[in-house]
Amino acid sequence: MTETVEKQLRIAEQRCAEQGLRLTPQRRQVMALLLEQDGPRSAYDLLDALQSQHHPGAKPPTIYRALDFLVTAGLAHRLASTNRYLACGHLACEHGHDGTLFLVCDRCGAVREAPMEGRFKQALNNSLAQQDFVVGMQPVEIHGRCRQCQD
Repeated sequence: MTETVEKQLRIAEQRCAEQGLRLTPQRRQVMALLLEQDGPRSAYDLLDALQSQHHPGAKPPTIYRALDFLVTAGLAHRLASTNRYLACGHLACEHGHDGTLFLVCDRCGAVREAPMEGRFKQALNNSLAQQDFVVGMQPVEIHGRCRQCQD
């Protein structure tokens, strides 16, 4: 495990403690798998990694419980459109996740996380208010092509 992953895991543990939550050893292992991954992964990809690296007998409910915890704690995100998971790219900042924007490349699968800010967030909130609609914790996903795939 790299020094960067260890540092991010310490931040994740601190975030859990601040919320009165516990990052159990198994949850920590799943978080480490997310942090070590290059891009979002399916629950079954993560289960395979968990089985090969830590718990050979782990079953699907094991990974889903850990992922649900990590998402609820704000340490990971679930991309609804692709049903994949990734570690929060902003563990050390205080932006919250009520305005998270994901840019998903339909060609290579790369995902960039960015907080929604300024006029865009205001316009979206105004539009939703006009429709008398309240959004839950689901982040906004925008599909297209990243810079590398545009060439």
